[in-house]
Order: sequence, then C-alpha cells, then structure tokens
Amino acid sequence: MKKTTIDSHKTCDHLRSNHKPLSPRLRRLTLATTLVFIAFTYSGVLHAAEVTTKFTIHQDEPSLVHVDLGKKGQSHGDLLAFDAPIQTTKGDKGKLSGFVLTVAIPEKDHEVFQDRIVSMVFDLGDANTLVISGKSVYPHRGELEMVKNNPQIRAIIGGTGKYIGARGQISTTRDEDGGYTHLFELVD
Repeated sequence: MKKTTIDSHKTCDHLRSNHKPLSPRLRRLTLATTLVFIAFTYSGVLHAAEVTTKFTIHQDEPSLVHVDLGKKGQSHGDLLAFDAPIQTTKGDKGKLSGFVLTVAIPEKDHEVFQDRIVSMVFDLGDANTLVISGKSVYPHRGELEMVKNNPQIRAIIGGTGKYIGARGQISTTRDEDGGYTHLFELVD
C-alpha cells in the first residue's frame, strides 16, 4: 500500500508530541493581527495619498515679536510670534497667526542653521481655518525669518469649516518683497 501525505503525517504524530497547540486566545490574536494587516494593505492607508486640491495664498510681510526665553540671546526655547494679512489667488482675505519655537542651536562654527518648530493658523473667515505644524530650518546668525527663495515644507494637520479634517502639506517660500507664498496641497 502506497503512503499518502496524510498517512505520513499521521505516522509522524509521535515526533510532534512536545508541540502544544495554540491557546484559543492566542489563535484569535494571531487571526486579528493578520486581518488588520490585510485591511491596511488593501485600504490604501499604507500608500501615499493623492493630492486632490492645490491652491496658493500670499502673505504680506509679517509683524514679528521675538520673546527671549531662557539664556539671554539666541537659545533653545526662544519664541517668535507673528501675524500677517493673507490673500488667496481668488481674492479671499484673511489673517495668518503663528509662532516659531527654537529647538536646536548650532554648536559648531560651520553650522549656520537653527531647527525650529512652527505652528500656524490660516484664518480665511467664517470659521474656515487651516492648521499647520512642522519643523523648519532658519539662519543662525541673528535673522528672525527664513532664507529668501528657499521653500520649507510642513504638514497640514487639520482645519475647520470647509477645511474640516484637512490634511496634506504646505510649501512656504519667503519672497524678495518680504512677504511669503504658501502652496497648499490637500489630500483626501
């Protein structure tokens, strides 16, 4: 009589005697983990989002207030508060308010930039706002603002009104005239 795979398996059961079956709880956990992985893989969560809306907002030269915190002079924790009038390419007007927090000061002479955390709110009226947050690089030698014509990219982390739940990224460039251009890219 020819042995089948099933017959061979049955004859080898005695070799697996030290193997304990998975507990029902561990089996459920393994199954749930596998299902979550499959759901994320096929839902698009693990894939880059597609940009669905792009628009530009121009910001006038900002009003700046430097708050020297901690050690006198430029140091960790210094705060720069700002606000400025803004206008969309469609002519809608509003106000930009925000702050910049210094988090890394160059320690070596050849390092010429500081790392700063930025938080901004674009208020376009009627409770329509876009909230921005992220890290940026600023000149180290006493300048309060970004280098001109050097875009900084930050995250769009939310919004209100017609921008409720907004997400995406913003590219901010300091213009030659002292104002800024903000390119918004929203994703679904």
